[in-house]
Amino acid sequence: MRWCCMRQAARDNDQLGVIIRYCERLAASLDRFGRSYECFCGDIPFQDSCSLCLIQIGEAVARLSDEFKMAYPQIEWRRIYGMRCHLVHGYEMFDAEIAWDAIENEVPPLEAFCREHYVEGD
Repeated sequence: MRWCCMRQAARDNDQLGVIIRYCERLAASLDRFGRSYECFCGDIPFQDSCSLCLIQIGEAVARLSDEFKMAYPQIEWRRIYGMRCHLVHGYEMFDAEIAWDAIENEVPPLEAFCREHYVEGD
């Protein structure tokens, strides 16, 4: 493998690790604040905590190489980054239902994918 490809693979691996860490932080927020949509809707610090994790996951996705993302089209990379953009640039248009759907339905399979492809200590 060429040197530049090895470096890019290492960077991609690092970003998978970042995604895993923010998935873990999101799970910790759910454990702390509650695992119900009703709790989420009524608790601004809970929403803020989860939103930060979703934003950081989106940032890490953006730093993955195009080659990596094209190799795994089953993951909706653009949609994940789109969530980040919505949260960062949506200003007062936060939609708790969309965020909760991502937390409940999108993050768990993304975390499982990242754990499957992440190489410890790389």
